[in-house]
Amino acid sequence: MQSYTIGRIHGIDLRVHPTFALVFVWVIYHFGISGNNSFGTLLYGVILMALVFGCVVLHELGHSLMAQEYGIRVRNITLFPFGGAAFIEQMPMRPRSEFMITIAGPAVNVAIAATMLPLLFLYGVVRGYESFGDYLNYLDSVAPSGLLIYIFFANVMIVLFNLIPAFPMDGGRLVRAGLTRIIGRERATSLAVWLGLAVSIAMAIFGIWIREFTLPLIAIFMVVVAYSEGKAVRLESSMRRLRVGQFALWDSGGIAVTAPLAAALRGGPRDLVVTDHGEVVGMLWRQDVLKAINGGPGGRMVSEIMDPEFIAVGIGDSVYDVQQIMHAANRWAVPVVDGGQYRGIYTVDRFVHVYRHLNAQSPQRRRVANIREQLNNAFRGVR
Repeated sequence: MQSYTIGRIHGIDLRVHPTFALVFVWVIYHFGISGNNSFGTLLYGVILMALVFGCVVLHELGHSLMAQEYGIRVRNITLFPFGGAAFIEQMPMRPRSEFMITIAGPAVNVAIAATMLPLLFLYGVVRGYESFGDYLNYLDSVAPSGLLIYIFFANVMIVLFNLIPAFPMDGGRLVRAGLTRIIGRERATSLAVWLGLAVSIAMAIFGIWIREFTLPLIAIFMVVVAYSEGKAVRLESSMRRLRVGQFALWDSGGIAVTAPLAAALRGGPRDLVVTDHGEVVGMLWRQDVLKAINGGPGGRMVSEIMDPEFIAVGIGDSVYDVQQIMHAANRWAVPVVDGGQYRGIYTVDRFVHVYRHLNAQSPQRRRVANIREQLNNAFRGVR
């Protein structure tokens, strides 16, 4: 479902998922319909939820701003009924960088709670509170005091919940950052994902037992996100092991800088590498060729419309790194060179081919393929 942008903070889109409407339904029911509630209690509920999710946004903003400090682009911050998520372009490979980005979120909520603590203590002295339980007694109070106490405990719970040592919680990412140096990023991710699965199952069972059915829904969300994260890291690791030279297309050695433009149409219009005695000198982009030949080539040469600004990659560069380079430069194709000599062209289509190949080689797909092969063999035996 498409999220909707409601604002922009520090260059980051703030979005709301359509399911966030469930929060308003709950507020209307809890503060406006159930019991002897009035318009005043409904207004109080709206303000309370706005402040709670304001703290959630600040939490995600902590992650986002720290990511930007490391030069990582943040796509957006999206609010869901159960919290928020900062969609960061990619988590850094270095454990220390991942640790700093991860811990920045809970640190914001710790700072908010610490700032509120003196005010709560002063309020307790004035009211004659003698224990921690006295504060809890006023947690649901529809009054400024109840609002203050609720927001304090909300920040404490945000920290504690996010530090659960299991994916996709911040605690799971801290576990991965701590174990990466010891067992490697891929195995550390797998361990954090399994911890996330175990915690999710326990949360779902506990929620059903106490009849708090929001907990199983949160558990499902955790399982889906943890699985997606684990799969993404496995694909990333596989792409880092593959060399781009394995997948570069020779494409007849590119096109010579002295060739007529009409030669670029042989085999159909496409992006081409322009070479001069085996060395890359530029790129000939498909859209430029089509625009130039509108009405006929007219004897024009490749050198007239080629793009002399190009980004070349080495045959030993990983598929993952090349994909990141292409994404950052917004290039659909890059020349692959070896010691300055042209060795082929790597395109987005080639990346899609690699991605599908790796997906087809996942453990789950291999198991399905093996079962299918066994069934086929058994069927042949019956015939």
